[in-house]
Amino acid sequence: MEIDKAIKESDDVRLKTKYNNAVYVIQRALALYSVEEVALSFNGGKDSTVLLHLIRASYYLHVAGKNPSVRDSEDTEIPFPIRTIYFENPTVFPEINSFTYETASTYKLQMDIIRLDFKSGLEALLKANPIRAIFLGVRIGDPTAVGQEQFSPSSPGWPPFMRVNPVLDWSYRDVWAFLLACKVPYCSLYDRGYTSIGSIHDTVPNALLCRSESSSSEDKFRPAYLLSDGRLERAGRAKKLISQSSSVICNGLRSEDVNLQSMFTASVIAVGDEILSGLALLRIGWGPYCVESSI
Repeated sequence: MEIDKAIKESDDVRLKTKYNNAVYVIQRALALYSVEEVALSFNGGKDSTVLLHLIRASYYLHVAGKNPSVRDSEDTEIPFPIRTIYFENPTVFPEINSFTYETASTYKLQMDIIRLDFKSGLEALLKANPIRAIFLGVRIGDPTAVGQEQFSPSSPGWPPFMRVNPVLDWSYRDVWAFLLACKVPYCSLYDRGYTSIGSIHDTVPNALLCRSESSSSEDKFRPAYLLSDGRLERAGRAKKLISQSSSVICNGLRSEDVNLQSMFTASVIAVGDEILSGLALLRIGWGPYCVESSI
């Protein structure tokens, strides 16, 4: 299996540890629930892309553990039977939509497209299917990660299911280390400076990745994996403030120190807004970032 092989061949000890821990959580879920009882929440973001491939690798190892001949044959293709959920939203970036559908086609995902709000969509989905657990790409630092563990029941007032969080302890650096080591496709927006993607109304490229010397709009920002400080992953979520900062930075009208100070201020505002909205949403157990909190 290409994912498991890529990690084993990597020299990144930290990545191997994160991978092994995540696989353990997923295989534990597969031991507790049947394949028909689990689902993957996927929305085209970097975290859910990592999660998809972790589950692919884990399911392969799960099957290979029961059938050694599968592990011995590199040509054996194992179908991915886990139901995948995609909450389609009219405010999502077209690139996210395109990548999601391309991914579903490439890996032959059984994808349920839900065009309702999260709660109504989940209620309908769980009523029609025997789903008892949902894999989520929630990471520590996400607004909805507060109080969550690797296995966390849904909150009162919501459809009952187990939230399974295999990448809960992964950092921004871990996410990109995995994607680059495994050489799997990811949404093209990340190569254009976007580090955390929300809707088309509240997300812009991260100004810390701006190429001040570039005159081309196509090459104005460096890729997301070059962001050196993962704590500023969400800096591009404060649209108006970041847009102003980006213009100033790219025109070279501020010193490096003032630039950095303004970006730290912007990131605090971006995260603060999300935390304020996230806390209210946590009371009901689900929010707009819960499907992929650090998309």
